[in-house]
Amino acid sequence: MPTHYLYGTILTNEAVAANNRGDNIGNTTTLQKVFHQDDVHTSVSAEAIRFALRYRFQLEATAPVNRSYDSSTGKLEYQDEKRTQWNHQGDVFIDDDLMGFMDAEAAAKEKEEEVESEEESDEPKAKKKKEKPKGKTTKRQSPLAIGRAVSLRPYRAELSFNCVSGEKAKGQLSLYSAEMHTTEYQYSFGLNLGDVVKKQHIASLIEAIIDPPQVAGNHSRFAYDFSPASIVLRVTNAHSSKIQNCFEHDEEERTYTIARLIDRIESGDIPASEIIIGGDVTKTEEGKKLKELKVTVFSGVIAAANEAKTRIATFGQEYAEVAPIPTNATGGVA
Repeated sequence: MPTHYLYGTILTNEAVAANNRGDNIGNTTTLQKVFHQDDVHTSVSAEAIRFALRYRFQLEATAPVNRSYDSSTGKLEYQDEKRTQWNHQGDVFIDDDLMGFMDAEAAAKEKEEEVESEEESDEPKAKKKKEKPKGKTTKRQSPLAIGRAVSLRPYRAELSFNCVSGEKAKGQLSLYSAEMHTTEYQYSFGLNLGDVVKKQHIASLIEAIIDPPQVAGNHSRFAYDFSPASIVLRVTNAHSSKIQNCFEHDEEERTYTIARLIDRIESGDIPASEIIIGGDVTKTEEGKKLKELKVTVFSGVIAAANEAKTRIATFGQEYAEVAPIPTNATGGVA
């Protein structure tokens, strides 16, 4: 039986990223950074993106979640923290199903003990070690893999200088600065469809990627829209994505390019029939080139997402629930 995958790369709109209450160096709040193509780029962690997707499941309440986040206290609450009720053949929480889990329970006795035992010989007493007590681990590998979001444009050391509001305390520094970055972000994901227990959760994940809540930067949230302005999807049996981070910054044109993706399709490394593209990129010359190569192209990201759902739904009866719900002209359910 073939293994089915959904791969995707998302490119956001250009906006100003900043982090007002997170990590800092001195009195400067910083953005996370990585080296990419021998240049410094700002970045948002995969964990932050996963948190946002999980939080959307909670907000939508269309499927039960195990872990809930209380924004008023900043605490997490679990329905079944030890996963004592986990049953991969039964009804499962959407977050456990898609994102996996690991609960490591330490052994009752961690210390290794030695005991002496007499043997029936003239040999001196022999020391015998007891086996170290073993703990118990309940785990599920995540069917969903998400890459770190990386800025499309290199970081140019943008800074804002600010002053603390209210009454100034003598001896305390009231001036501070914050790093900013005007850029798009891109990130990639992969989902092993066969490992998802409840296939309807696949549709919920696709909807969350298209319409995520705010994504955190470091320890806080900044008002940056992480929904896709452009999206590249691949529904395939291939075990490697080959579309990861396929957008690149075009310094001369002050825009982006997907020339590398076009090259891989033209060379036959990626079948054009497996690729779905939606959003702003389809309105570019490269988008038109992809259409000429028989790639499935949509002007909107929602239409591209629905096409991916439709293709997944053809994999068999168990995937039928992934199919998009028909809507009428006003956007309501038909």
